[in-house]
Amino acid sequence: MKSSLRQRLHNRQQHGFTLLEAMIALMIVAMALPALITLVMTQLDGSAAIRDKTYAYWVAENQLTRIRLLQQQKAKKALPSYQVPEKDSGSVDMAGLRWHWQLTTLALDTLPVPGFKRVEISVRLLGAAEGMSLGPTMIDKDQPALARLTGYISDPELVQ
Repeated sequence: MKSSLRQRLHNRQQHGFTLLEAMIALMIVAMALPALITLVMTQLDGSAAIRDKTYAYWVAENQLTRIRLLQQQKAKKALPSYQVPEKDSGSVDMAGLRWHWQLTTLALDTLPVPGFKRVEISVRLLGAAEGMSLGPTMIDKDQPALARLTGYISDPELVQ
C-alpha cells in the first residue's frame, strides 16, 4: 500500500515542466527564431527580384513588339515614312512601377541579306508609378539593367 501511495505522489509531481526545462526550451526557440526569420526574408527578397526581372523583360518585349508592329504598318504602306530610330528611350508604367527603357538599333552589314537590323533594349526600374511612393525616381546610370533583350527586324524596302 505504501508503494502505490508513493507512486501516486510521484505521478502528481511529474505532470509539468520544471522551471529549468522551460527556460532551456525558450532559449532554444530564441536562438532558432532569428535564423528562421532571416531565411524567410531572404526568400522574399529573392522572389521580389525575380518578379522585377520578369516585369522588366515584359517591358522590353512590349517595346520590341511595338517596333515590329510599326515596321509591319510601314510594309503595308500605312506608315510609309516610319524609320526605326537608332536610339530611343522612354518610361512606362507597369504593375504599379515605373520603368525606363532604352532602345539601340545597329545595322547588320555583315549578313549576306541586306536590310536587317539588330534592336537592343535595356530596362531599368525607376520606382513607383504615379500615385504611389517609393521615394525619388531618378535614373541611375550606374545601376545595371534588370533586362536586356535583343531582337532582329528587317526593313521591308531593302529585303527582297
